Amino acid sequence: MKDVQSLYENMVVEWKMSDSEDRFVERIVWISPVEDILFSIAIGDEKAFPIMKTYSEYTAGFEADLLKQIDWVNDNVPLLDSNIDSEHLNIRDKSWDAIKDIVHDEPSCFEKGFRGSRIKEVQERTGLHKSTIYRYLRRYWQGGKMKNALLPHFNNCGSLGNERAPKETKRGRPRKFEDEPVGINIDEDIKQLLRSGIRLFYNNKDKSPLKHAYQKTLEKFFASGFRQSGQAVVPVLPSPDQLPTFGQYKYWFKKEMDLEDTLKSRLGKKRFALDYRPILGSSTYESFGPGSRFQIDATVADVYLVSEYRREWIIGRPIIYIVIDVFSRYIAGIYIGLEGPSWIGAMMALANTTTDKVKFCAQYGIEIDPEDWVSSHLPQKLTADRGELEGTRPSQLIDVLGVDVENAPPYRADWKGIVEQQFRLTNLRSIRFIPGAIKERYRERGERDYRLDAKLTLREFTQIMIHNILYHNNDHHMLWYDRNEFMVADEVTPIPRDLWHWGIVNRNGRLKKQPEHIVKLNLMLQGEATVTAAGIQFKGVHYGCELAMREQWFIKARAGKTWRVKVCYDPRSTNEIYLWLNNGHQFETCTLLEREERYLNKRFEEVEDLLEIERYQGRYQDVNNMLSKIELDAQTKAIVEMAAKKTNEAIQQSEESNNQRVKGTRQRRSNEKLENRKHEAFQLSDQGAASNDSTNNVVPLKRNDAVEKKQTYIPPADKLSKIKAYLQEDGDEE
Repeated sequence: MKDVQSLYENMVVEWKMSDSEDRFVERIVWISPVEDILFSIAIGDEKAFPIMKTYSEYTAGFEADLLKQIDWVNDNVPLLDSNIDSEHLNIRDKSWDAIKDIVHDEPSCFEKGFRGSRIKEVQERTGLHKSTIYRYLRRYWQGGKMKNALLPHFNNCGSLGNERAPKETKRGRPRKFEDEPVGINIDEDIKQLLRSGIRLFYNNKDKSPLKHAYQKTLEKFFASGFRQSGQAVVPVLPSPDQLPTFGQYKYWFKKEMDLEDTLKSRLGKKRFALDYRPILGSSTYESFGPGSRFQIDATVADVYLVSEYRREWIIGRPIIYIVIDVFSRYIAGIYIGLEGPSWIGAMMALANTTTDKVKFCAQYGIEIDPEDWVSSHLPQKLTADRGELEGTRPSQLIDVLGVDVENAPPYRADWKGIVEQQFRLTNLRSIRFIPGAIKERYRERGERDYRLDAKLTLREFTQIMIHNILYHNNDHHMLWYDRNEFMVADEVTPIPRDLWHWGIVNRNGRLKKQPEHIVKLNLMLQGEATVTAAGIQFKGVHYGCELAMREQWFIKARAGKTWRVKVCYDPRSTNEIYLWLNNGHQFETCTLLEREERYLNKRFEEVEDLLEIERYQGRYQDVNNMLSKIELDAQTKAIVEMAAKKTNEAIQQSEESNNQRVKGTRQRRSNEKLENRKHEAFQLSDQGAASNDSTNNVVPLKRNDAVEKKQTYIPPADKLSKIKAYLQEDGDEE
């Protein structure tokens, strides 16, 4: 059997109208305690009065599903008096004073005759019109019999949200003084001029006050002419009654102001993004269990270190990255080095969260048991600062590793309060007592430079930090930690290690486990390399790998076309890059080719700088080459012209025909060669050179043919002899 709906005073109900889309909503204003009657009034009807109905009528309506109870919220009736204007409260109280004697007399006030006589009495007492008193009564009953229902509905006055069309009469409030500028009616054309003035003179990097922008707007758009005053040209403005006032300018500025556009124009997009950009991502810090949310942040440690290689060298302050679990305050990963704050530092810290901590500590000579530092997992969510984990670089965390990255807004360290607090605690525990620590931000004159007190290397400082983390994870008692009722029941001590283990047992399912090499692969920077016949080219450097040799990539590239492959790399080393295989679940290591030895153990930034310098030198050398080539061509042309002139003169003086000139080529070549040998032969002593010169001046008159034949040597026929023979025949017509 269906439960019977009970009725009560001020209850709002809606009757279902089967044959119409109209709704009929009414409010029950009085219920008889002894009889089967009640009074209700229609809501939304400006002429409605309470009418009598039966209780059983409503009960039947509920049973037949013809009636339902609804919520009715009247925005004109505020619930608190604290925000109501005192003038409105006075109007309300006067209205209430007029009808209070009538409405208190229930149920007689619902009877028409009795109500009419009482209204006449109120008219005589207050002087109010009958329709005004009826309006007060109707508002009171329809508004739930609350005194605040009698507040004036000034929000219904005028055309709320609609602009009034300009007419001859000046819009706006009248001026207090007769000689005060009245202004003009602002039509669409004037509004367009005001908008242009705001855009030109207010929304700019000059950050001019609004008053100055108003002045410049009048000068540019409302000037009727100009007058010459010395060297200056002064704009002439019309009379004040033909100009918009500053109040009008300010009104339309506020009415149509695009706050985002104004801030970007005056402060710049970068400053807007830093200080005013809305954060649309998730901002909750609810953490269900271990791994539900990690926080990561970096700080520059307040201590100066010395070099590992020469301890007298001061190398500055190290960077500390900490990754901490929000639920348990367990530190899951760290990076201490000289990288950052940057993506590389964040990458190292995130990779450390999945590292076997026993092996990690052993690298620094610290032996621990596995239970001393158990975390080697990735979180479900990672809250980070802007910069390192903003943009496209952390996309692999989301897409492949399944870690959701949330960036905190700028200058909001409280969004990462847990890791920020850890930095403060670390400084208080150890760093401030280390030699070379910064005691005060500013030193007094004559005070010793704390940088000169630096004693620790980066490795030694890392050892101290590891011991700090081991203490924090295993022994730090957090009295301020708010344990929930289940932790209290299980008597969980607020120590990070105990909270972590309790969460693993009772709040499991949030930690993620990935192989360490897969995590590192996805944390490294990504790019595309080109497979060419000379190797796998990436950023101007060539690599090779077993996969490429096995599948004959380089032969295919030489025989056909090149193609691109996806790789990832560590920008700190050019020695290796890694090919993506099987959508990132496998990889192939590519090593630097031997001929690229000059790039070994270099950073990619250094290689890019070197190549850019070489390209610049090449472009610079091209100009020099061109200038040198121009000079070469000029020198060649001068020599050719001189030689041509001498040869042409010799030909003109010669009696030989062209045929005779050509036929004597072989003999003349031989004679020329013999003469050249005398000059080309190596003579290391001065005497030899002198005797050679004297010999050259002697012309033999008779040749001893017998001796010449005896000394003549005929070499054996070989390829070299044939080549010489061809050279001797060069120039002959045969």
